[in-house]
Amino acid sequence: MPRRITVTAAGDALITTRMPEYPDAGFQDLCGLIRGADVAFINMEMVLSNYEGVPVVEAGGGNASAHPAVALDLMRMGFNLTAYANNHTLNYGEYGCLKTLEVLAEYGFTCAGAGRHLAEARRPVYLDTAAGRVGLMGCASTFANGHRAGAQKHDTQGRPGLNPQRFETLFVVDQEHMDAIKRISERTGVAERQQHAIDAGWLKPPKREGEYHFAERAFIVGEEFGIRTEAHEKDLEGNAASIRQAAAVSHLALASIHAHEQGKGQEDPADFLVQFAHAMIDAGAGMVIGHGHHAMRGLELYKGKPIFYSLGDFIFQVELMRQAPSDDYEGLGVDTALDAGQLFNQLFNESKAGFGSDRKYWETVLPICVFEDGELVELTLYPVTLGFGEPLPDRGIPRLATGALAGEILTTFANLSAPFGTTVEVDGPVGRVRL
Repeated sequence: MPRRITVTAAGDALITTRMPEYPDAGFQDLCGLIRGADVAFINMEMVLSNYEGVPVVEAGGGNASAHPAVALDLMRMGFNLTAYANNHTLNYGEYGCLKTLEVLAEYGFTCAGAGRHLAEARRPVYLDTAAGRVGLMGCASTFANGHRAGAQKHDTQGRPGLNPQRFETLFVVDQEHMDAIKRISERTGVAERQQHAIDAGWLKPPKREGEYHFAERAFIVGEEFGIRTEAHEKDLEGNAASIRQAAAVSHLALASIHAHEQGKGQEDPADFLVQFAHAMIDAGAGMVIGHGHHAMRGLELYKGKPIFYSLGDFIFQVELMRQAPSDDYEGLGVDTALDAGQLFNQLFNESKAGFGSDRKYWETVLPICVFEDGELVELTLYPVTLGFGEPLPDRGIPRLATGALAGEILTTFANLSAPFGTTVEVDGPVGRVRL
C-alpha cells in the first residue's frame, strides 16, 4: 500500500482576537476540511506576547501582537504546523520572538523559521502523524535587516530572529540612462565617497561586470528596462541543505517562505522567489508554501510538485488590535491621541484606500493536497472568503465561500495560475488542478 499523506495549507494568520466555534456552516465546514488533513499548515504572523516587550521602530508595516491563547484557537480549528519567519517576527524585540516560540510549543504547534540563533531558526522541524512524518523548513525574504537570526560562534553568542532568504536587486537601464546616473553620482560627490569606502574596505565593490552602484541601488545595462532579483547564494544553499536534511528523515518535506516582493506585476512572484522555489524542490521538497503578499498568487507545478507563490491572508484582523506604539502612528501621520481602533478605522475605512478598499485581500483558497509515497496525486481547492465589506467585528474571519462568490474566487486563482501552465478546473464550489 502506498503511504498516503494529506496536506492543507493556509496563508497568513493575522489573528488578534479569540476565535470561538462559530456555529455557521461556512466556518464549521472550513474547519472540517482543515481537521480532515493529516498536516495543516498556517503562517503565524502575530507576536504572541500580549503586547509585552519593547516595540521596534522597523516593524514591517506595524507592530502586530495578540494574546497567546489565539494559538489554542488555531489548534482547535485543526492547524498543527506553522512557520514564524515573517516581517513581524521581532515586532516586540527578542523577548516577543522567543515568547511566541515558547507559546507555540506549549500549545503543541510544530514551528519552523525562527530561533535563538541562525542554526536553530534554519533547521527543519518535524511533525509525526499517523499517516507519516513531515518535515518543514521556514524562511522569509521580507524583514528588517536586524530581524534575521545571527550565527553562533565559538566565542560569540548568536542572535535571536528569523531564518532569512535574502535577495539582490538589479535595476536594468539602457546605456543613455546609465551614463546619466554616473554623471549625477560624480557631480554630487557620491561616486567619490563610494570609492573611498571601497578603498577603505568598508564597502564591497560591484561583483558583476558592468554593474554600477548609486543611492544604495545596483544598476546594469540591458536591452529592456526592468528590475531583476537574484536569491542570496549563501541563504539559498543553507535553506536547500535544511530541505535535504528534512527529505532524508521524513516521508514528505515542505518549504515555507514569507515574501512580499513582486515581479513585473503585483500578482507576479519576484524572480528570486521562483529561483528559490525551484531550488527547494530540486533539494527534495514535495511542496513550497508561499505567503506574505496578502493576496493570492498563482500555482506552479514544477516537476510535479506544487508551488503556491502566495496563499494570501487566511485570518485578517489587524483592525481589531488593541494598541499600537507611537512609531506606527508617526509613520502613518496619525494623531497619537487616537486609540488603536480609531487608528486602523482611519487607515482602512475612512481613507478608502489600502486593504479595506480591495476585495482581493479578503479572498483566498484552501488547497487539499494528497501525496502518495511523496508524489502529488490529487489537488483540490476550496474558496474562502474573509468577509469583505462586512461590519468590522465580523470581517477577517475565514468561511467557505458559496454561490457566485465561490466561482469568482476559484476563477481568479485559475487565471493567476494559467501563466505557469497550470490548469484549474472549476467544478461548482471546488477547483480541481489537472495533474
